[in-house]
Amino acid sequence: MRLLGFALLVIISQLNVGLAYSIERNTKAGCSINLDTSSPAYPPHLIDENMKIVLPVMEGTARIINLSQGQQVTISCLGTGNYMIANGLQLNPATCAGSSNLQLTDGTQYSYSQTGCFKQNKEVLIEQGTCANGPGTFIRNGWQFGADFIPLFDMCHEKNLALNYYTINTVYGRSANADDKANSRPSFSQSSYYPGLSVNTLYTQAEQTKTIAGIVGSDALAGQYIVPNSEYYLSRGHMAPDADFIDAASQDASYYFMNAAPQFQTFNNGNWKWLEIGVRNTALAHQLDLTIYTGTFSVMTLADINGVQQQIYLAFDANNNGLIPAPKYFWKLIHDPISNTATAVIGINNPYLDPVTPGDVICPDVCDQISWVTSAISQLTNIAKGYTFCCTAAELHKAISFAPNLDVPLFV
Repeated sequence: MRLLGFALLVIISQLNVGLAYSIERNTKAGCSINLDTSSPAYPPHLIDENMKIVLPVMEGTARIINLSQGQQVTISCLGTGNYMIANGLQLNPATCAGSSNLQLTDGTQYSYSQTGCFKQNKEVLIEQGTCANGPGTFIRNGWQFGADFIPLFDMCHEKNLALNYYTINTVYGRSANADDKANSRPSFSQSSYYPGLSVNTLYTQAEQTKTIAGIVGSDALAGQYIVPNSEYYLSRGHMAPDADFIDAASQDASYYFMNAAPQFQTFNNGNWKWLEIGVRNTALAHQLDLTIYTGTFSVMTLADINGVQQQIYLAFDANNNGLIPAPKYFWKLIHDPISNTATAVIGINNPYLDPVTPGDVICPDVCDQISWVTSAISQLTNIAKGYTFCCTAAELHKAISFAPNLDVPLFV
């Protein structure tokens, strides 16, 4: 029954997260909106009749939203206290009129640059059942659109252990290179989660060095693991990465600690970064909308002063139970719903695990069978960059019970 519950949540996510956006084809007549030259300070979301946010595509070097003549959208300034400055309304039904203007139902026409919101669109979080075979809370991150909810991505978070199991998001192939690259990164938020903890503080290098010193029994040894002015420290490792999202508001909505886990920066900026970019490039090259599951598994260990491996956490509760574990593994399952194929890619989050043994590779490695991976095979076994291997979706599920149960061919 628990697996059935997970399957239902996955189906909900694929139907909703995967259908949250609309990408319109260019037409000779209609509205062509250049986001690089016409965007107001706080752009609205244009939501079509199918409850999808219309996404831009790249035309040359410009990010363009295309609407057909007469197409209906809702100019939406989402979030509490938000509204379109021009008329004070949050939701504004409109049609694409001549000269790329948007015409409201009262006949008023606005250029896109005149549709600015009072502030940036703001997401909401909604809890919806359990996940990870029971202990996790399924959190939906998305937009409140009147009485309706438009999902952006999903998170599976266990409150008691401050543990993040996985996220689910979609990479939209036709828009994968049309993201807002000028957007500055916000701070991570814990919202109402992680009670009693200051997660930002726990992630600082000074605090993680102090915590690890307590675990391994030595300040000096902890200083060898967390090295100032280097990439040897635990970063806030995005699970569903900001660059998978297109507009600034959606990118900012990814900055929750429920969407991150402690990840060595050598790995974060190494093979994990390669994987994130590779997924987007593959979606773009084949014009595919890919469903991406990103998760963590097991707890990383480091040797203490006696050479005994100790599990690494960023915090402990009053009963000395570890909180915010540093995962041993980060994994992605890349699923193409159209061909119903999938590939799992797993990286080891420990630059000090030398050598990597056969027991550390938790499923049969099939990287040499995947065309979009083979070009990087030589770097995948670099331990400092995050030793990385691939497997089928079925083998991933055998190794990690809360991973999706997809017995499908490889996405190659």
